[in-house]
Amino acid sequence: MRKLALAGVVVVLGAAAAACGGSSTPAATGGHAPGDGHMGAMAAPPEGAIRVGLRNWSVVPAVTSARAGRVAFWAVHEMEHAHGHEEGGLVHDLQVLRKAGDGSWELVGEVRNLAMGEAALLELNLEPGEYELACTVVEETRGGVVSHYERGMRTRFTVTGS
Repeated sequence: MRKLALAGVVVVLGAAAAACGGSSTPAATGGHAPGDGHMGAMAAPPEGAIRVGLRNWSVVPAVTSARAGRVAFWAVHEMEHAHGHEEGGLVHDLQVLRKAGDGSWELVGEVRNLAMGEAALLELNLEPGEYELACTVVEETRGGVVSHYERGMRTRFTVTGS
C-alpha cells in the first residue's frame, strides 16, 4: 500500500507544441487534467518549485534534496540539445520513485510525454526517504531500442524530515 499521497499534478504545455500545431499533450498521473496555461520550457519555474532539466541523457535537478511535505518539481525538456532520429530522446518523462524497505522502487508520481521545449509542474506530498528522479521512456529508433533509464537518465533525490 502506498503511504505517499499524490497532492496534485498540473501540466503546462510548452509554446513549442502550440507553435507546431501538435495535438499530443503531456500526460500526468494524479487525476488532474492538463492545465490551460502555455509556458515554454524557458519560463521560470513556479514559485517554490524545483527545476528538473531533462536532456539526453541526464536528469538534472536544481537541488538534490528537499524537506518532507509538499514538493513541487518543474520538469523541463531542455532545448539545449539536438536530436538525431537514430539517437532517440524526442520525448522525455519525469518519474519520482521512492526506495521501499526491500530495496525496490515505487512510483510516486510522474509527468509523461514532454516534447522538446515543454515543461510541466508535478506536485507531490513526500515523506522522508530516498528517492530517484528518472526518465523511463523506451523508444524504437533506426539504431534499435533506446532505454533512457539505461542511458543514465536518473539521479538520486533525498527527502529529509519536516
